[in-house]
Amino acid sequence: MLTSITAIGAQGARVDLDPARLLSPEAQEHVRVEANAWIKRLRLVPFDDVPMRDRFTFRGDSLWWFTEIYLHKMRRIDDALATLATLEAAVDVAAPAQLRVTCAGRASTEAARAFARARGLAVDVADTTAAPARVDAGWLVGASAWLSRLRPSMRPAGARARLAAFVHTAFWRETATGGRESYIGDVLAAVRARVEPDDLRLVGLGPRRTFRTRRWWDPVVPGAMPQATPIERYAPRAALRESTALWRDRDRLARAITSGEAIREAARVGGCDLWPILSAELADAARIQWTWSARAMDEARAALQAIAPDVAITYAEAGGWGRALVLEARRLGIPTVGIQHGFIYRHWLNYRHEADELEPHGTDAGFPLPTRTLLFDRHAQATLETTGHVPSAALAVTGSPRLDEFVARIESVRASRDAIRRELGLAGGDRLLVLAAKASEIGPHLGALMAAVPERPGIRLVIKPHPAESREAYLPYVPPGAPVDVQAPHADLGRLLAVADGLVTMNSTVAIDGLVLGVPALVIGLPSNLSPFVEAGVMLGATGDDIPAALGTLLYDRQARQALLERARAFAAAHGMQADGGAARRAADQILALTAGPGDPA
Repeated sequence: MLTSITAIGAQGARVDLDPARLLSPEAQEHVRVEANAWIKRLRLVPFDDVPMRDRFTFRGDSLWWFTEIYLHKMRRIDDALATLATLEAAVDVAAPAQLRVTCAGRASTEAARAFARARGLAVDVADTTAAPARVDAGWLVGASAWLSRLRPSMRPAGARARLAAFVHTAFWRETATGGRESYIGDVLAAVRARVEPDDLRLVGLGPRRTFRTRRWWDPVVPGAMPQATPIERYAPRAALRESTALWRDRDRLARAITSGEAIREAARVGGCDLWPILSAELADAARIQWTWSARAMDEARAALQAIAPDVAITYAEAGGWGRALVLEARRLGIPTVGIQHGFIYRHWLNYRHEADELEPHGTDAGFPLPTRTLLFDRHAQATLETTGHVPSAALAVTGSPRLDEFVARIESVRASRDAIRRELGLAGGDRLLVLAAKASEIGPHLGALMAAVPERPGIRLVIKPHPAESREAYLPYVPPGAPVDVQAPHADLGRLLAVADGLVTMNSTVAIDGLVLGVPALVIGLPSNLSPFVEAGVMLGATGDDIPAALGTLLYDRQARQALLERARAFAAAHGMQADGGAARRAADQILALTAGPGDPA
């Protein structure tokens, strides 16, 4: 990203420009759309007259399904296009004879240099990013595959099971009753209650730490899921022969995907040559993502062959492991169920598919779409049908078990509303505003919010840190003496929302829950994943100087607040956003309907 820009005029006059202010919200949205479009176009680039989708395969399935999610996940394509758009805006504003820019990251640095060459403009580019350590990440994929086979297991591989649920070890949470899966635990419990004890097999994926907190020794540390069998127990090293062969071939594949005039030409965007960025990203996709994905496919195949389930279940159907699982299940003729576990935002490329991608092409049978995807509401259904071209028959709206549990918990504490407000230091007429957001995302906008809160006496802001962050991540933004309380990451958000007058966020799906809970939301830092809800008039939106007025509307303008709540209720009703306690049961119905057992729902 660009961190500073100085425009120098023909006579030497200097003007410092703020990169964050140069792009309008509309321009930022355009960058996201263009980044996705650029990535999607690559599948059609010919290599000796064979499109990329057909040219690079593993067991006949296209490796494109893993290439696109790598390019999207790394965000360097987005960073490059944002740099070009920002520099173009700087030229429009200042008409400089020369620019001096500071960048953080290789993609932004290379994009700035490409801009200078294309525009014939003198641009002095400095990169503040420390040189990365020379680590062969592709080699590490193979090393991790070997080390993970040494991980002890508390549960051996069993015989055939009617249902196999593939869950990530890092998201298992111990409870007083033995533990549960964080994302789909309620659904698994509803299924388990209706089948024999041995009919549901849990297969544990990966180490017990999440990716951002993982350590080098984690592949050999026992998992934290005594109820699950690690995937490695089904897939010893002998089962990884084909993926190991691809891993050994990774350097040749990296050269192949970056060779040819067509792919070289595909790096030109708006007259700028971004080949240094694209070639590096494609080579890394081949060395890292392809080798990891092939390993996942080998592991999925071995587990599915050993368990031979009637149905395979996942909540990561759109990601790398989920796609690998669906590909192998499809090859073996096993139905699959994907369960929504979070908000599907409109720019998430993992859920965006062109119509041709769902069709067979060459040896590839088309995008690895689950037999059935279970969704929270009709808003998610419309998103997948329109931006993903997913057939309606492959989708089912079953509701959100997490929302069911969340609403029930809030209702249980609302009777203690007065006591909770006193504990939070609120007087009778005070307004409670709850902030739920990642500091790493909302940080640039917190200054304006912190300045706006004290302007109206009687507002108290309580910050509920994201579980992946610490309380200390938010403290630098809180001015001394401000009416702001930063809670612990494990604080009960439901308890706070039960007494809240309003919610402020940037991307949190809690704002969507607020549509059902009757808690109005203010979204700051637009554009964000919640922009569609602001545009629909069911959430307020504000940035910078607009925040004080928006807070006044949210908390004190009774007529505007009531109108906002009424629109929110109507929107929730129209899209089937509800909490009736039956979501887990309906999901279990859909899963069991795909099994071959007698007496299950048809």
